[in-house]
Amino acid sequence: MNTRSRGLPEGWYPSSAEETRHFIRKIEDGKTGNKALAGMVPHAGWEFCGVMIAKTIRCMRKNLDSIVILGGHNTPGGYLVRYDEDAWDFPTARLYQDVEIANSVNSSLSKKYRIVSESSSDNTVEVVLSMVAALLPEVKWAAWRIPSDERSLDFGSVLAETVKETDKRIAVIGSTDLTHYGPNYGFMPKESQDDPHGWVKKRDYKLLRLLANFDGVGALETANTQMSACSAGGAVGAMQYAKISGAETGSILGYSTSSDLYPSSSFVAYGSIIWEFA
Repeated sequence: MNTRSRGLPEGWYPSSAEETRHFIRKIEDGKTGNKALAGMVPHAGWEFCGVMIAKTIRCMRKNLDSIVILGGHNTPGGYLVRYDEDAWDFPTARLYQDVEIANSVNSSLSKKYRIVSESSSDNTVEVVLSMVAALLPEVKWAAWRIPSDERSLDFGSVLAETVKETDKRIAVIGSTDLTHYGPNYGFMPKESQDDPHGWVKKRDYKLLRLLANFDGVGALETANTQMSACSAGGAVGAMQYAKISGAETGSILGYSTSSDLYPSSSFVAYGSIIWEFA
C-alpha cells in the first residue's frame, strides 16, 4: 500500500492523538446541521484556524462516505495537482483514498488540465484533512490542488457529475486563506494605512459574499486582481460543486485574522463558508 505520512512539521496540527482530542474538546459548539454539501475553510495551523475548520466540518451532511479536499497555492494557468496515495496517516486515524471518485475525476479532466502528482508537502490540503481524520476517522478522502482560474468552475462541475453517478454521500471542502497584509508580505497599499484591519475586512467580505452567492467568476476576478485570496481555485471549485449538486444557500460562518491572536502589523485573514440545501 502506498501511504502518505505527515509532511508538515509540528506546530501545524497536533502530533499525537491525545493532543488532538484535547484540542477538539475545547471547541465550543457553533452552527450545526446536516444540510451542507460543501464548505470553504482556511489552512493556517490549527492554532489560528483549527476551530473554524472544525465548526465547518460539523455542518456537513451526516453519514458521509468521503470528503474531497480542494487545496491551492496554485496560480492561474497552473497544473492540476492530484494526490495519488492509497492512504494517509494522521495522529488519530489512517484515512483511505476514495479511488473510484479520484480516478473518475482525473479521467474526465485529463484533456482540460495538465495533471501532475503531488510530491511535496502542502498545508492547503494537509491541515484540513488532519481535522477530518480527527472528527470523521471512518470517511475516505480524495484531494487536489486547483489552479486559481476559471477551470476551477469546470472542476467543480465535473466533480459534481461524477458524484451523481454513484450512490455515495460526499462533502467537498475548498481551502484558502484571505488577504495577506503588511510588510512581511509586501502588501500595504497607501489607502489602507489609516485603518489596515478595517480595510482588509471590507475587501475580504466582498470576496466572501461573492462566494456565498455562487458568483465564481466574480470571486476569481476579485481574488486575483485584488490579492484577497491565496488559493481561490479551491474555494471556487467547492462552491461550484455545491451549486451543481443542488445547494441553494451560502452562509458566511466565521472571519478572523492572525492578528487577533498575535497583534502585528503583518497578518493573514481567514474566513469560512458553507453551501447547503435550504
